[in-house]
Amino acid sequence: MKRYKNKTELNRRNFLSTVSKAGLSMGFLQGSTFATGMMLGRAATAQSNLGIRRVICVYFPGGAPVAGTNHWLPSSNLSSFPQTSAPLEPVKDQCVFFAGTSIVDSGGSGIGGHGNTSKAFGGGGFSNTFDVELERTLGSSSPFPSIQLGVQSNGHGSATKVGGREINYQDNPIAAFDRLFNSNVNTSSIGTQRSQSILDVHAAEIAELQTRLGASEVERLEQHLSSVETIKARIDQQANAEVGEACSSPVWNTGGFVYSSSNKTRFTIESELQVDTAVLALQCNLTNVVSLMFGNHQSEHAISSLDFTGDYHQSIHGGRSGAFEETRAYLSTRMRYLIESLQRATDEFGNPLIDSTLIIQSTDMGDGNSHSSRDCPMMMAGGGSQLNLGQVVATDRHMNMFDTASEALGLGSQINQFGTGAITGVIS
Repeated sequence: MKRYKNKTELNRRNFLSTVSKAGLSMGFLQGSTFATGMMLGRAATAQSNLGIRRVICVYFPGGAPVAGTNHWLPSSNLSSFPQTSAPLEPVKDQCVFFAGTSIVDSGGSGIGGHGNTSKAFGGGGFSNTFDVELERTLGSSSPFPSIQLGVQSNGHGSATKVGGREINYQDNPIAAFDRLFNSNVNTSSIGTQRSQSILDVHAAEIAELQTRLGASEVERLEQHLSSVETIKARIDQQANAEVGEACSSPVWNTGGFVYSSSNKTRFTIESELQVDTAVLALQCNLTNVVSLMFGNHQSEHAISSLDFTGDYHQSIHGGRSGAFEETRAYLSTRMRYLIESLQRATDEFGNPLIDSTLIIQSTDMGDGNSHSSRDCPMMMAGGGSQLNLGQVVATDRHMNMFDTASEALGLGSQINQFGTGAITGVIS
């Protein structure tokens, strides 16, 4: 029996086999990322036991208030939650919280503080952050190897570093959706839009050639166009059946949001739209790797619905009692929205998407007020039965979260170790 080195190789071989059996050329699929995503879903159908197949890396700035005792970490048995993590209590059974964790570089030295955004995903001492290593491995056969979605994140560093260079995230939810689905929001089936873009190219070519070719040659070209239309119809039909209604007719931006980079008062709707896009992209097999930045290290976002209406940075250092706790609790609601969105969405097998998706939450410091490196609000969520969820686990380095993820994904031999190894007791 053929043995494969890892899941990535197996995924690629199964995908190519599925494409071949469907009678489709790689050139054809390269013109339609939606069609490719659907075919990836079909290739995965025979691999329902692969476990975790998707990863979302989440960055929150400024750590969390500590003030002597950790004001973010829940109790060891998850029976009580402090204010800053209380929004996560309804989804605690999906979470693993890490205690005593420091943000460190590759040598283990503390590096907490402003200007360390890229350190959150393992950029301290490594040329590529962990999400980029995932792009190279887990995302290698996806239409989009990875996507980076931000919420008022640009201007003060990036959580993702490629070859030692930080890259900007896409802060515009509408632009992010259009790039992935190549469509006007809420107008027609994504499959139809993808099909039309390729058919238009073929139709234009035939119209131009008809003026120069003989009747028999034109007839052959028209037969070719007819066969393309038949293939596209079959793909659309299969796509609707296999990736579901959410992919064929997505419900997105029903409120008619219009983006403005200068308007800093709409953090909530922008974050929800970016999460909705991320979940839809995962559900439609357009990508397996997502990075999300909720703000930047200067924490300039402000939430008008809170009692404290100044920007996040002011809440950390302003000295107003309870302000930091309130604003950090708000960020925990963003994590809960992501977890609950993944619970509602289903994968190609009809299972909750969160069961095959691992979320890693990281930050750039411990206590934001003192810019410390210890007691950072780090956690994982999702992953289904492959992880021992609903617990608090001690680990000294945040880099160990990435080693744990690599092992859970079966990629330990392909991704260099970031920390001191996988965290004991997390992988089931």
